[in-house]
Amino acid sequence: MSSEPNQPIDANDPIVQSAIERIETAFEMDPGLRRGDELRSLLINRITELLTRNPEKLMAILYRIDVKENAVNEIMSKAFPTEVPIHLADLVIERQLAKARTRAEHRSSRDVAGERE
Repeated sequence: MSSEPNQPIDANDPIVQSAIERIETAFEMDPGLRRGDELRSLLINRITELLTRNPEKLMAILYRIDVKENAVNEIMSKAFPTEVPIHLADLVIERQLAKARTRAEHRSSRDVAGERE
């Protein structure tokens, strides 16, 4: 587990925008973030706050957005405490991007199927 930031996020990509909006909603963050690096930084701060003040709420959010429990447990048990929010934020962003890609693929599959009819 490294604490290096993930690849830069292209916030102009509609898939990325979908993921950002869902993260903002799930973590009760101010809407309208348009830069991925800004999202990551704010998400790290929000996760830090939840870990300190309301860890049960954080776990409920992670469960609701379908972040893998074993990945969360590994981060919680193996990462340095100061790096836990960083790793969790990256995990959340990766998961939401994957879900947004899947939704986009299904949407385009339905569109193509509809054109054939």
